[in-house]
Amino acid sequence: METIERKPRSREQARSGIIKTAKAIARQEGWQAVSIRKIADAIEYSAPIVYEYFDSKDILLDEIRNEGFRHLYQEYERILKLYRDPEKRLYEISLVQWQFARHQPEIYQVMYNMDGAFCTIPVYQSETMQEVSRLVREAIFSFIPKAEESIKRLHFQWLAVSHGTIMLAMMLKDERPLDQSEQIYQETMRRFVRELR
Repeated sequence: METIERKPRSREQARSGIIKTAKAIARQEGWQAVSIRKIADAIEYSAPIVYEYFDSKDILLDEIRNEGFRHLYQEYERILKLYRDPEKRLYEISLVQWQFARHQPEIYQVMYNMDGAFCTIPVYQSETMQEVSRLVREAIFSFIPKAEESIKRLHFQWLAVSHGTIMLAMMLKDERPLDQSEQIYQETMRRFVRELR
């Protein structure tokens, strides 16, 4: 099939089509298989047109990473408004983290530089990641009102337990079904939240 130079119907439509195609390729073949050329071929644009939207694969990955953190931010915000009990809030936030990783693994991989989805822009420099972290720290502070440094430490522990368990579950999914890992994750996070007091 011949790739043609054509003007996108709308910039936003073309941009989201590029992102959607990158994620579809990653889901089927892994992030190592994703390239600007492969995306261009899949959507029948020339590579220069794709480069008009994303100067490099790294910039594209950063946008996908930010999309993931924006989604988590909205979900965490919803939970903070929905539940009054502070322990329930943090536990539910933990469950959202698991569900997101399970149902959108290609985005989660980009968010945390996993499975070949390597962003040269460090995750800690992501403003959207900082906003998500702020909401988790707010949830922790609501039932453990401590100094900022202590809250940061507890947030780091929460992230280490949550993300570490998710990462192991994803790595071992061929040996241990995700349903079993999910049960272990729930028990682990429930215990972690209870022991924070």
